[in-house]
Amino acid sequence: MESNATFVFGSELQGRGSATSTDIWIGATILVTSFLATFLGIANLIIIKKMTLFHNAFGYFWASRTVGEVGSNLVHMIYSGPVTILQPTNIPIFVGFSAFSINYWFGCAACVMHQFIALNRFVAVCFPLSYNKVFRLYYCKLAIVACWAECLAVVAAYYIFPCNLVGYGPTYYDFIFVKCDPDMVRDYSVVGTIVNRFCLLVCSGTMVLDFITLVRIIYLEKTLRLKTQSKSFRRDVRFFAQSSIQNVTMIIALALIVVVNNSQSTPIALTATAVNSFILTTLNNSLALVIFNPEVREKLSLRFFVSLSKVGTSSSGGGVSAANSNNIRTVSNKVASSTRSCLRNCV
Repeated sequence: MESNATFVFGSELQGRGSATSTDIWIGATILVTSFLATFLGIANLIIIKKMTLFHNAFGYFWASRTVGEVGSNLVHMIYSGPVTILQPTNIPIFVGFSAFSINYWFGCAACVMHQFIALNRFVAVCFPLSYNKVFRLYYCKLAIVACWAECLAVVAAYYIFPCNLVGYGPTYYDFIFVKCDPDMVRDYSVVGTIVNRFCLLVCSGTMVLDFITLVRIIYLEKTLRLKTQSKSFRRDVRFFAQSSIQNVTMIIALALIVVVNNSQSTPIALTATAVNSFILTTLNNSLALVIFNPEVREKLSLRFFVSLSKVGTSSSGGGVSAANSNNIRTVSNKVASSTRSCLRNCV
């Protein structure tokens, strides 16, 4: 424990003066992965804007989440990676706090959007007759605004409640709790502890929703013995495999964040893994849009990204829409009509 004579508020946010080989390797890893994730995230936003396939509630949620991921990764690319490599000792403490605040706001919003995306898919498949009422674009926009406002309030809580500040520590390779008193025994943020654990709990619910949705698709195919095209069904399976993989990686990243808990006493290897796991999760999310959607792969080219014209698609609106509109149509005309109407606005 530091004595009163040597205690310097915000010293956790300073570098060691000269970089070690470990600093360089970890800093370079943060820099490269965040750059790739940012690049792919921007590519996702261009795809969403240009392809009419995503001009719907699902596309709004996906775009909002991608903006959150891009903002979070920009902080790592512009600040966290470089200061880890350079290890400067004269960093203004407000810069370290700002890096955390911006990163946390964007990252938190991206995480919350996972819940909306999972709920969107769940309602589209399990309750197609209610989809248009639940996911009207006006309601979706309000939900997105509320999400970002809520996450901003969470960031403010770190500053409102005394001795809960967190900033990026170049020598810890992660966002670290900053002690406000030399005699303080606690080396973690109470606000962060509560918020991160709550986020992990809520995010775990996305896997439950995705599992139920997948079971519903299998039920329509197998139990009701509906005549469906195998290609459409395989697309549904790929679509929900995409969702499951995304949520699994997000939960792993959140679990590591909860374990590390912005604590100085956490082993360095674990803190470095925690920050990089979240970056890799966003990288995975950006790749998923291309890997699991053949409609997207068919349109990708350099010309696609530089063209100003919107790219439409003659194919169905992604995994759930085509197969389930075919599936439910054979059950009853009423359900089929409503389902087709619903799934024109979802993926």
